[in-house]
Amino acid sequence: MSMKEAFDTFFEEMDRNSLKVLGTLPTVPCREGALILPDTCDEYGYSVWRPQLQTEPFSFDDIEKDFGFAIHPQLKEYLTTYWFRRLEARMVVDGEEIFFALNSILPGTNFTEWLRRMKSDEETHYLNDCVYFILAIYCNIDGVDSFLVEFNNDTGEVTAVEVGDGVSIKLADSLEELLKTMKGQWIEE
Repeated sequence: MSMKEAFDTFFEEMDRNSLKVLGTLPTVPCREGALILPDTCDEYGYSVWRPQLQTEPFSFDDIEKDFGFAIHPQLKEYLTTYWFRRLEARMVVDGEEIFFALNSILPGTNFTEWLRRMKSDEETHYLNDCVYFILAIYCNIDGVDSFLVEFNNDTGEVTAVEVGDGVSIKLADSLEELLKTMKGQWIEE
């Protein structure tokens, strides 16, 4: 499965669940401009947003030279496949209910700066055996909302990490697997 197919799988799931539960495609406040469909502002102040396929290539050569290591191919694909708003999702892993929101990748995102900001280091948390990139600063597992969602640049695994308590929960073996298995947050039981 390609990264685009994985994104498409999640977007279809997100749309289906949002329509079923909320009666509308996913929305954001009307005042926000990127990826919003014109003339969709509702009486509650929300507009529909849609992902947009990226068309301009980006070279990671300079940032890789600056970091002194190669950025994992899956992370490169993740960053350069679609423009999207915050992706709010739900998963169940080993009986644990997990809610998280992957950070937006909006038109005009400077990928070099994004990678610098989202790169974890020894000061970020206890995991310092390799390079991690933060994909979500909001992750709630069974009521505990102090987790981060991180991507392991060496293995490609995606993990929920509780910084203070030193707890890690593996979410997926890859970004593609994460995208194709996560569900829109609006699932009705």
